Amino acid sequence: MSGAGPVIEVAGVTKTFRTWGAAGSWSVRRPFQRRTERSTALDAVDLRISRGEFVGLLGQNGAGKSTLIKLMTGLLLPDAGTVRVCGLDPYADREGNARNMGVTFGQRTQMWWDLPARDSFSILRDVYGLPDEVWRKTLAELDDVLTLSAFWDTPVRFLSLGQRVRCDLAAALLHRPRVLFLDEPTIGLDVMVKDQVRELLSRLAATGDHSVVLTTHDMAEVEALCRRIVVIDRGQVVHDGQRDRLALAADGEQSFLVEFETPPPPLELARSTVVELKGATARIRPRPGVDRAEATAELLAAHPVRSVRYEGATAEDVLRALHRRTPPERPDAGGTEAEAAGIGTAEDGTAEVRTAEVGTAEVGATEAGT
Repeated sequence: MSGAGPVIEVAGVTKTFRTWGAAGSWSVRRPFQRRTERSTALDAVDLRISRGEFVGLLGQNGAGKSTLIKLMTGLLLPDAGTVRVCGLDPYADREGNARNMGVTFGQRTQMWWDLPARDSFSILRDVYGLPDEVWRKTLAELDDVLTLSAFWDTPVRFLSLGQRVRCDLAAALLHRPRVLFLDEPTIGLDVMVKDQVRELLSRLAATGDHSVVLTTHDMAEVEALCRRIVVIDRGQVVHDGQRDRLALAADGEQSFLVEFETPPPPLELARSTVVELKGATARIRPRPGVDRAEATAELLAAHPVRSVRYEGATAEDVLRALHRRTPPERPDAGGTEAEAAGIGTAEDGTAEVRTAEVGTAEVGATEAGT
């Protein structure tokens, strides 16, 4: 599955953003200046992804996931460290990098807003210089999974969210990229559209030809698609390993389901915590240092129990455990407005725009989405 070298290589990457201090930092001596500070979004991140790997990039909101994606796609420049995608510097060689990758950013479309979706696909064919026969074959394969032909003659502005997301996925895959970055591609979608997207991603994973990086908060999606999981917390990689070894990162903090005979009163437990309570069913997590047998015995004594079902640690369990374990030693800047816009601040106080267009296709998409 792996090639001679990594398709994506991130080495010692650090990214900071300059933010304004609190409004209370006003000074009589300098009435028109506000104090600024640097907030770290990524801190010495190392990551290597080989050909054919399907990697889930997980973390809390503001952990630095989207910043890392933007660095790998060439939209941001790192303050320190190096990023290489298919051997190229994604920021310095944006055009070459755009030909090697496909990108989707949540609900931000890369289609031309006033044109029918099929016309956008035709423009992308010319942008990437695809032979007509190859373009038609690829589009037919994508239509087979995503049913694009049912609405691709409709202007993009009149498409539903689910239809636009399917078109964006098709646009990202039309030139058969070696690397695919998916930043929360199914956010806000209904169940039927999610199933179509997952089927397409499952087919990609089965071929082993594409390196895929997926960020999402849908844990079912992660567990169904991703073979390898990387967890980022407060700008640092706190877990990197195969999916079947994910439970080990929870340090035994595994929840289990308890069904009571009747809905219980508020439970005050010394050996465990009630994670969720719905009617007569509760999800229980033992406290650190307490095994499940001890926690179960306490529950049996507290209220009549009908059944107990033990489960392995879910991805959500691991994220909670890793987040609690990582010390909050620095400000969290992953969710700042500066990061979301890809804008920092220069030393002279002026706006420092550090984004770039990812190839011609992204230019049109940016104009269309405004």
